[in-house]
Amino acid sequence: MATKSMDGEGSTSISDPSVLKIKIPDFLPEQTNNVQFSSFSLKEQKVLGVHDIAQCIINAAADPKIKGIYIHGSNYAHGYATLKILRDALLKFKESGKFIMAYVNFTDHKNYFINSVADQIYMHPLGFVELKGFGASIPFYKEMMEKIGLKFNIYYAGEFKSATEPFRLSKMSPENRLQLSEYLNGQFALYTEQVAKSRNLEYNNLKNIFDQFLASSPMKALEYKLIDSIAYEIDAQNNLRFKLGLQSGAKINFVNLNDYFLANGKSKQDYSAKNKIAVVFAEGNIIDGPGQEGEIGRKYVKIIRDIRDNKNIKAIVLRVNSPGGSAMMSDEILREIDLARAEGKPVVVSMGDYAASGGYYIACHADSIFASPHTLTGSIGVFAMIPNIKTMTDEKLGIDFDTIGTGPMASKFNLTQNWGTEEAKIIQENIDHTYQTFLKVVSTGRNMSTDQVNEIARGRIWLGSKALQNGLVNKIGELDDAIKSAAALASVDRYRITEYPLQKDPVQKFIDQIKGDEEDLRSTLTKKILKENLGTVYPYYEEWNNIQKNTGVQMRLPIRILY
Repeated sequence: MATKSMDGEGSTSISDPSVLKIKIPDFLPEQTNNVQFSSFSLKEQKVLGVHDIAQCIINAAADPKIKGIYIHGSNYAHGYATLKILRDALLKFKESGKFIMAYVNFTDHKNYFINSVADQIYMHPLGFVELKGFGASIPFYKEMMEKIGLKFNIYYAGEFKSATEPFRLSKMSPENRLQLSEYLNGQFALYTEQVAKSRNLEYNNLKNIFDQFLASSPMKALEYKLIDSIAYEIDAQNNLRFKLGLQSGAKINFVNLNDYFLANGKSKQDYSAKNKIAVVFAEGNIIDGPGQEGEIGRKYVKIIRDIRDNKNIKAIVLRVNSPGGSAMMSDEILREIDLARAEGKPVVVSMGDYAASGGYYIACHADSIFASPHTLTGSIGVFAMIPNIKTMTDEKLGIDFDTIGTGPMASKFNLTQNWGTEEAKIIQENIDHTYQTFLKVVSTGRNMSTDQVNEIARGRIWLGSKALQNGLVNKIGELDDAIKSAAALASVDRYRITEYPLQKDPVQKFIDQIKGDEEDLRSTLTKKILKENLGTVYPYYEEWNNIQKNTGVQMRLPIRILY
């Protein structure tokens, strides 16, 4: 049990014996509190980042008061690179000899990736199993847009750049089907290999269980050794009491992640060290504006510039978890990175779930690039989508537009008029120019010819392990590996970590929202309500909303792959 005082952080105490109870949250940012206010609950003091949660687990392994971990299964849609950070921390915890127990009502591949580490997996008798291999479902809007009279003028470079396909096709192109098939099969092989090792199962047998959906019920999951027991949670917790040496019915001291973080979850820092390494968490879409929490905007230009001017910061680790976005902002951020390197500060990139398109652009000039084996990267290509509302206004709404101008081009590029070859030629020339610039930027950063880059570019996505083979990244590793590499490049032995962006606590963010613009607050609360009500459909709504807000040329990943 955790007891709290009003003294602030670090005042929480842990009873002996206790069990660390882990429920993976719906929101799992890279950096603690790096989420918009709509993601906060005032019941919790922080929205813990994945690296801080992993540190909690690692610290608990050496904490004599923590006797084991109890994982309570939940439904979440985080990427495998993110989940692997937690999984690796749980594997380190097991090395201490302490137990890990998991209880689930429902299991799909993502929560089974975590639960498979447990010594014992219990499942409710009426639980639901969905372990049937990886698939991707992409919505296509072309027919819907035809019905409402909405069109997009679409331009792109790279035959694999499939971000525009949902708006111009009714199904996947052969190129997109090829790259998604290769990506999903690669992810699935990595997944199956890790789970097979944890469950002590033979790889091909496990793959067949998944491929044929043989474990389609709790009884079948037990038969195929994917779980260890079918039981009610009270039965699982009675076994937990037995492990703790408690009498039947005795209270179990569960400690949740937030309480444990306050007590003992922080990464240990050498505050006497003068030298610093800046870890910059670049997560979310790259946008042209300042950017809120969980977005990469103009504030990152200032962050890197301030780091460049700070003499105590000897190196930069850029943690990238982004599907890309604005080409212009990507270029401005890369410029600041180049200036930092020119002044002698090494830059090392660590990639999360995504470092694609604009996310790769801001990474490619680093001295070294680390990717998770599960990272989706590449997508080196560009596109532009400009809406055409003429059919909607003319035929659906009965609104007619008439135009006049001072010259033959003055009325061109009008959203209420159909575009012809002149507009198409100008926009496509800009797209091609941006793509050639992208190739040259990567060529410089990765020490390749532009022809070599083009061979692995053309908008194609790559798994981290494949990106290592084709030269887009230097090593497979995690954030800690990147930090050690940056320290070595800067020739510093003693250092401490400074995280950016600087984060306020949730209460202060709430106050800022109340004091701020009423429209912004209304938008934030609306987003929170939509997330809660749309559930798993929300990512599609958010992607559609982002597409509508795009301005200028985009370096963006295709619609998020959910599997």
